[in-house]
Amino acid sequence: MTTEITQAPTENGVSVQRQNYFKALSLAEQIMSETTKLPTSFDVRVPAFTPNEPELRFYFHHDVPGLRQFRDDQMLTETREDRANSVYLEATRDVDGVRVIAWTLLNADGNAAVSA
Repeated sequence: MTTEITQAPTENGVSVQRQNYFKALSLAEQIMSETTKLPTSFDVRVPAFTPNEPELRFYFHHDVPGLRQFRDDQMLTETREDRANSVYLEATRDVDGVRVIAWTLLNADGNAAVSA
């Protein structure tokens, strides 16, 4: 017989997932108070299937200069992915166990903005 746990284990009555939500939210508050360029939106992600891998995802709508300012403010590392009809820019860094991701997606004709 196999037993599968369907709920994240708890530490002192608080689940690991919940603890990581609070950790990510606390980091988001710190980042938002320090950055000179605000994102269009941000998400906090702590999936139940990976409760020890919290993510903060900051989105910059067609805003390469804004993304790059945020990248510099937060000391993130940028990568670029050329897709069929678009260019995906992502800047990342792990901060105290939270993956910080800033990203934007541009049409393929936005390639000049990426190079600038």
